[in-house]
Amino acid sequence: MTRTFSLVQRLASVALLGLAVCSPARAATDEAAAAKLPDAVRSAGKLNVTISLAYPPMEYNDAGSTDLKGFDIDLAKSIADRLGLKIEFQNVEFPQLIPQVVTGRSDIIMTAFSDKVERQTQLDFIDYFKTGNVFYSAAELKDTIKAEADLCGKTIAVATGTSWVTWAEDLSKTTCAADKQMNVIQIPTQAEHIMQIRQGRAQASIIGLEGLLDLMKQEPGKFYQIGAVGEINHYGIALAKPNTQLRDAVQAALNTMKTDGTYAEILDRYGLKEAGVEDFTINGAKK
Repeated sequence: MTRTFSLVQRLASVALLGLAVCSPARAATDEAAAAKLPDAVRSAGKLNVTISLAYPPMEYNDAGSTDLKGFDIDLAKSIADRLGLKIEFQNVEFPQLIPQVVTGRSDIIMTAFSDKVERQTQLDFIDYFKTGNVFYSAAELKDTIKAEADLCGKTIAVATGTSWVTWAEDLSKTTCAADKQMNVIQIPTQAEHIMQIRQGRAQASIIGLEGLLDLMKQEPGKFYQIGAVGEINHYGIALAKPNTQLRDAVQAALNTMKTDGTYAEILDRYGLKEAGVEDFTINGAKK
């Protein structure tokens, strides 16, 4: 898929409920997977998916449009098709993702959401995507900030409530002197992080590797990676702990999609082939 929108367009906000999706031809229902659905979901005929915009290439929309795009969006639609369900997306701020599913307002979280052991106390994860953390900044700083150690004493803008906050703070403790720690500030969106950097209020930010690759693709020559990719981990489709029937149905649908090539095709659509997983593991994170 070719995308020619600007950064501002890419990060346009959308309404909380009833987000629109493009409607390609539906895949045939996977009857074996659908048979695993809990009665409540089967009766409703709908899969409620919570996301947190915007994080290209995973989930985003163009300015002036409510049509959702991205790897997570396409994969979620395919899962719903295989289960014989319609799909509805709900967009919330990142810290509200877990409350959405544990209170039953949504069925699953599918939005570049990392499988973490501490999150497994409330949620079950189906790991479906490999990623890692990476620092990045504007190209103008490339000569002065060349490595992670150069970030000591600098301000790092990080997405509010994400695992990147802890990662940055831990790395600062192991890399920087006690009187020259990184100043980690929490700000909701990538667009705001970039604005902070361009205004000189921050010197770097953190993003998943797939996000940086997309950003560098969309804005050639304007951003660069600082240091190596760290803390390789997996994004997981997250469900409330008691919702084991839906978890097993979604996992079964994914297995069918891997066998028939649909999973690989969606990865390739966004240039994310290397992020594919061999198995859709339940709660694979061990730390």
